[in-house]
Amino acid sequence: MAGHANKIAVITGAAGALGREFALALAQRGCDIAIADIKDASEVVSEIRALGRRVYSEIVDLSDNQQVAQFAANVLTGFGRVDILINNAAYMPVIPLADLDITEFKKFEAINVEAAFILAKRFGTGMMERGYGRILQIASSTTGTPMPGFSAYVTTKMAGIGLTRALAAEFSSKGVRVNALSPGLTRTAESAKNLPPELFEAVKNNLQLIKQTEEPQDLVGAMLYLTSEECGFVTGQVINCDGGVNF
Repeated sequence: MAGHANKIAVITGAAGALGREFALALAQRGCDIAIADIKDASEVVSEIRALGRRVYSEIVDLSDNQQVAQFAANVLTGFGRVDILINNAAYMPVIPLADLDITEFKKFEAINVEAAFILAKRFGTGMMERGYGRILQIASSTTGTPMPGFSAYVTTKMAGIGLTRALAAEFSSKGVRVNALSPGLTRTAESAKNLPPELFEAVKNNLQLIKQTEEPQDLVGAMLYLTSEECGFVTGQVINCDGGVNF
């Protein structure tokens, strides 16, 4: 796909499985990469450098608005601009409603919505001035098939979809395309540790039309399209990449 060479891409949560796949796929196609993650991203940083691309990584608590804003400023100081933003990081512990208090709920809001808003506003302004940009919000199939224990997660992921559509209205006349990519239940080391194996089997066998468990690599193709020049007439959309769970 066209339009990735020599672009600057920011990816939140790129120390994790899905963000790592996105970062490496973009770096392989010629992007320089900036990463914000609460975890150390040195492994993926080394992989990106081995591909001959520039990379900047910062440990950022995305629930802290000031840290998010400072990260954005640091990226612009180092790279001068941002062409692609992928709001990939998410906070998603499974918490039954009876155990969910407002403090915890606000942490979901801060990471899943507020950080995305801050970064999209900060980088999107420059994208509009230059007449080109791609912003991609990672949504979730749970917004279409909610389950117990996901009240805060589903609520904030729906807010992310609303933000996507609102930003599309703000930015699209200036050459910036804003879309959301909605994965299904994706097996990573983290999700396999925190979720029971029978849940993956149930989703695969009972909800998906494609009868195989989703892996991070299954989302890369859709991500590359939605961040490419070829995505020039698509904006404000939620693209389901969940094996046919939602329509």
